[in-house]
Amino acid sequence: MGKNKKLCLVTYIRKNEIFTKELDEIAIFFDSYMGKNFKMVICSEDDYYIENKDYEIEIFKCSGTKYKRLTSLMEMDRSQYYFSIDNDISGNINKMKDFISNIINYNYEIGWGKIYANNAKGVISNMVAIDKLLSHNLIRPFLWKIEMGISVPGQIFCIKSDSFRGKLPKLDTFLDDLAIGLCTNVNKKRKYIVSDILGYEIANDTFIGLWKQRERWAIGYATILKAIFKQKEYRWKVLIHGISYHFLWLINWILLFLFAKINLFFMFSYFILIGILIIKKDIKFLGYSLLYQLIFPIFHIKWGLSLLKELLRKG
Repeated sequence: MGKNKKLCLVTYIRKNEIFTKELDEIAIFFDSYMGKNFKMVICSEDDYYIENKDYEIEIFKCSGTKYKRLTSLMEMDRSQYYFSIDNDISGNINKMKDFISNIINYNYEIGWGKIYANNAKGVISNMVAIDKLLSHNLIRPFLWKIEMGISVPGQIFCIKSDSFRGKLPKLDTFLDDLAIGLCTNVNKKRKYIVSDILGYEIANDTFIGLWKQRERWAIGYATILKAIFKQKEYRWKVLIHGISYHFLWLINWILLFLFAKINLFFMFSYFILIGILIIKKDIKFLGYSLLYQLIFPIFHIKWGLSLLKELLRKG
């Protein structure tokens, strides 16, 4: 690798993917902001050619999951901070600037903000947008507040390399957000969590795409659960995460059933109240929030069945 920098912007490219203009804009901004203290690294599965840029950019060839590529990069490179951004993200650059400035100036070890879906169209992508609102506005903040959080937003986060290099779990998983979050929780890393929206991702807009994504997530979760299962203090954190993200729908359905037994008005009032709670002030999403409660559980069921299959798999 080239020279070590104070800030290294890292992204990840698979086969048939390209370096996006949105990431180019983020890199241009931080190059002008940090000058010689900045560089960009593209982690690519294959040799990747990119035209000359006005900022320093390197290609790091490494196959495997994003988590494997990031940890492998940290072994080869000694930049001080890694600002990890997925390839399909468009950035809220002004918020990113304040975010990175505070992490560096106040010596935080890890930081993250919120990620929302961008230009969701159709039922599937809008339900994904609702799921993201639930995760980023309610579930994740609550779990970290009670010190049970083990998840960071994998699409955008920043870590101080010396605080994580050689300390992250030695495994290969699709869920880099859980592996990094678990290390953060267990080792009580100094966190900088902002309520700002740092970026927007393109929401999955097909049934089969979401179906396969849940299967990958289940495999990643099983990998982490198997790795730490004998460690009681870690095991409960991972189990609580799984319940919080994938079984709240069951509690919701049970409550809907109980309210229906009492009075249909109570059931509909509760149903609408939960829909509003998820979306907060974004009333335009209310219809999709109601659909989300009824339809989206099928993807959580897929996650649960895939998890069970993976846990029972020999080897």
